[in-house]
Amino acid sequence: MPALNSFPESWQLSTGSFWQGVISWININLYDQIEAVKVFALTWVLVPVKQLLLGIPWPWGLALAFAIPAKIGGWRLGAMGLAMASFIAASGLWPEAMITLYLCGVSVVIAMLIGVPLGVWAGQNARANAVLTLVIDTLQTLPTFVYLIPVVMLFRVGDFSAMIAVVLYAVVPAVRYAAHGIRSIDSQLVEAGLVSGCTPQQLLWKVKLPLAMPSILLGLNQTIMLALSMLVITALVGTRDLGQEVYIALTKANVGKGVVAGLAVAFLAIMSDRIITAAVNRKRGDHA
Repeated sequence: MPALNSFPESWQLSTGSFWQGVISWININLYDQIEAVKVFALTWVLVPVKQLLLGIPWPWGLALAFAIPAKIGGWRLGAMGLAMASFIAASGLWPEAMITLYLCGVSVVIAMLIGVPLGVWAGQNARANAVLTLVIDTLQTLPTFVYLIPVVMLFRVGDFSAMIAVVLYAVVPAVRYAAHGIRSIDSQLVEAGLVSGCTPQQLLWKVKLPLAMPSILLGLNQTIMLALSMLVITALVGTRDLGQEVYIALTKANVGKGVVAGLAVAFLAIMSDRIITAAVNRKRGDHA
């Protein structure tokens, strides 16, 4: 009598061969195009931003870590930024932190450039919202390591592969919050814009987007959080950031090194959260 604790092997179906075939077909037929996109991104975006941030001396970095938060949220926020940046510099992790900022920054910008327009579209179109919700729900529920499999197969290891994986993982809140912000706008304000003679483009740019901006900024906040969490995973594809430090500490069972690198990542996340929260509060105050 066949065992009932597993599906009979002769009945089993798998789409694994299909996906393997898709990746193989892309590698064979689209290799030159993929390589051209990769070289373009590295030459004109990733490498210049990386060199810019790595070229910032740590004293200037500490000054910026105080000045930017202080300008947005007051001197207390600036003092917090200075203290956290000083911890990172004193720990000898300044270059790794700059690489983390570069990878996270570029990935977040791309995720927002993709996610916000899609979210605005979903917020105004019910059919688009249904389709995009299915897509982003799938992206959000996939295990983080799954993102690395097709990315590495298509783009090999390196910063470009890490960026693609981070964008795919972090684009979800950019779409969700932008769509929520558009849908939550008071209909009377939209009607007032229409009565005033606004064209659809003017209504979007001068009424809807400014009113949805607090939600979009919160989406930016969550996008940064997910990007930083994913960067720890992308250390497996050869990045040299704080995530790599955490991974090395894990492989060597070096608790102290792992905790320090983890705190550095946490401090970057905390400061981005506080700065964006302060910006959102200021934006809401402007509309009050």
